[in-house]
Amino acid sequence: MIKDIVVSWPPGFITRLARDARLPRYKRKLLIVFFHSVFLLALTVLLQYTSFIRSDEVDFLKFAAILKHDIFKADEKPWKKNVVFIDVSKDPSLAEDSEYGPPDSTMRGAQRVITDRVKLAKLFSILNQHPDGYKYVICDILFDKPGPGDGSLKPQIEKLRKIVISAIWDNNKLVKPIFKVPSGVVNYTAINKTTFTKMPIYYKDSLKSLPVCLFEKTTPYRFTKSYFTFLNGRPTFNTMIPEFYYRPADMVTADQKGNINTYYLGELLADPDCFSVLNNKFIVIGDFANDLHVTYLGRMPGSLILWNTYLTLYKHHASISVNWLLMLFFFYFLISYWIIIHPEKKINEIHKKIRVPFLSKFLINYISFIGVLVLINIFSYFYFGTFVSLFYIATYLTFIQLVIEKYPEWKKNLYEYIVSL
Repeated sequence: MIKDIVVSWPPGFITRLARDARLPRYKRKLLIVFFHSVFLLALTVLLQYTSFIRSDEVDFLKFAAILKHDIFKADEKPWKKNVVFIDVSKDPSLAEDSEYGPPDSTMRGAQRVITDRVKLAKLFSILNQHPDGYKYVICDILFDKPGPGDGSLKPQIEKLRKIVISAIWDNNKLVKPIFKVPSGVVNYTAINKTTFTKMPIYYKDSLKSLPVCLFEKTTPYRFTKSYFTFLNGRPTFNTMIPEFYYRPADMVTADQKGNINTYYLGELLADPDCFSVLNNKFIVIGDFANDLHVTYLGRMPGSLILWNTYLTLYKHHASISVNWLLMLFFFYFLISYWIIIHPEKKINEIHKKIRVPFLSKFLINYISFIGVLVLINIFSYFYFGTFVSLFYIATYLTFIQLVIEKYPEWKKNLYEYIVSL
């Protein structure tokens, strides 16, 4: 009788009934996929808050920059006609260093090399005669100790309305300038001990970096910090990787071919009409020959790093973009779905046939995730200016995939062990 009832049911009913029985389980897995994607998104954002970056990730930055600038020719030069670089490397001066030991020390009276402050005073005097004729001055020179020429430099630099100068963050200590001028913190310490990659928005809790100070003075945007960092109330990263729009090859002097944008301080002051060079320009002052730091694109002058960081901030590449979050969530959802709901059975069968050792299989999966994340990272870097950490997320995904693949076997072994007790 039961057999007759089953046979009399509409065709396909049993199939639909089995499918409907599996539906709640599928929905649960979809929910797991959703929350796992959210977790990966939160993990990515938290990794952006760290200042550490691995050497293999530095290689990715170099590759992405070469791909963007040299292959795709997307070599943007923001405000190319509105910036001038002033190199002080050819204008040194000697000052007595009074901090070498006590008065009776044999080291007393040792000399240190500083920038010629008389020439700087003359430059700032010219700018003070045209207070509305220039955009802003970025002076990457440390005035941490008194020196000859301060008598003429002090009134001129403190009179400037649009200037920000360097304060140094050294050994967890702030070294302030001796002049009463707006300053921002500068530290080019290589985060992985070899290569400079990231510059903080904040040092400690309230000390802002020089590019941030300049950014706030030239835009209506303001950074705040309450455990996390915010830009006009919107969450943002506290460390950022500057995009090197300008590199040493882009600095053109009078003895080179091209539009001149770099001048030596003394040579510039020798021109009676030197303000025509500075008119309506951002003025970046620094030692472009000696103050060099290793970056993922080679050795770079510190002043050029500051200018590139400011430009990167100006394009809001430090902000956490909603579109960037949606893009990452979409890719993370696909990856989570592949791992949790629809694993690639063919690959697993190949592994079984060729009897790939456990470590080799682990490495194959890891390399696969690295490859996927590299593609995601290129998209993120090119369109949003944001770098995504590769190593830790790839490692995590590899372990998660391993756990999901091995879970039935581990569950069976545990069950057999309990039964045998």
